Amino acid sequence: MEELIVDENKFLASFSENQQNQVKKYLLAKKLYNSIKNVSEIARQVKHPNRTVSEWLVEGRVPCPIKSLNFLKRIGLMPLKLENNEKFCFFVELLAFIFGDGHLLKTLGSFRLFGQKEDLEKISALINACFLIRTKLEISKNASEITRVRKRVIYKNKPSGYCWRLEVNSSQLARLLYLAGAPVGDKVASPIKVPEWVWKGDKEIKRTFLSVLFGNELGCPSIRAQNAFTTPSFGLHKIESKEANLVEFLNQIKLLLSEFGILTSPILTEKCQTVRKDGNLSKKSSFYIDGQAPNILKLFKEIPFKYAEEKQRKFDNAVRQFLQKSQHLKSEWGLYEKVMQMHAGGLGRRRIFKQLKLPSRYFHNINAWIHYGRKPLYYGGKAEILEFSKL
Repeated sequence: MEELIVDENKFLASFSENQQNQVKKYLLAKKLYNSIKNVSEIARQVKHPNRTVSEWLVEGRVPCPIKSLNFLKRIGLMPLKLENNEKFCFFVELLAFIFGDGHLLKTLGSFRLFGQKEDLEKISALINACFLIRTKLEISKNASEITRVRKRVIYKNKPSGYCWRLEVNSSQLARLLYLAGAPVGDKVASPIKVPEWVWKGDKEIKRTFLSVLFGNELGCPSIRAQNAFTTPSFGLHKIESKEANLVEFLNQIKLLLSEFGILTSPILTEKCQTVRKDGNLSKKSSFYIDGQAPNILKLFKEIPFKYAEEKQRKFDNAVRQFLQKSQHLKSEWGLYEKVMQMHAGGLGRRRIFKQLKLPSRYFHNINAWIHYGRKPLYYGGKAEILEFSKL
């Protein structure tokens, strides 16, 4: 049975008490109209103005909540069920974006997404195609001043620049995103959590959620040495009273990553504080993706960045560079296996060294392999690296 996320009753119950009462009277009036054709009598029985009841029954108008509900039905999102069709997966992407570089207004009248123009244009086209909703893409200037405190020293910074913003003025979709678990309003001051239905979803749902969230918020791995990647971090800011909630959320993300076999560090909290306009102090908590090459390659394979084309392109280049420079690793692994085979056949390290005619530096390597259980670099991740080398 499909998991139900939001049904009609839950959706209608999210409106104000006054709007809910109007819906009840509307539904009752429609029911009475089947047997009573006198609009004035129906208005008297439902205790509502005659003019409004006439609009409902004669002119075909409906209360706002019903209108919103009917719209979501038309675009295939009501009832909202956990499934793997194209529309629902795109809905998951929008929800994940709001956890990152998105903002769902407290009024639930609309939501905004921030990012690169090309990425937002793709989202805009999909919103129009899947949900018949028009959007507005515009550029806005970032002019806010950031005040940070570290060891009682105040630092002020006023970053300048521009960013692209996609305005989605759909109260119906905004409300549904909220009911499905999207954070609303100021995320730094509000608690957040991974929606329960994401946990219940299959790997594709989890991958979709993480791909968009990481496209927004995860640092992009790069090559820092011939055989090593940088360690990308994922973190968010929270006011001090909500730090425990942020740690819980980060642990949820770590657990989701563990389902894909991706290793992460413990959670760390910065000592530096940011002074908000409301006077509250906020800190950033984050964790790192283990920078070992097999782990980074697993991240690359399992969680590709979504709606972050430039970042994904940089990640592609980093992986390509690593694979181009990893040929000597394969030689080292082959040599290790040869040495261990010869040792299993009864040969000692000196005879193995002489028979293979290796450079002097390998004498110590052979000793470490045979007597101390050491292995060549990334030998434990050999399968992952060889798999990528074939691509």
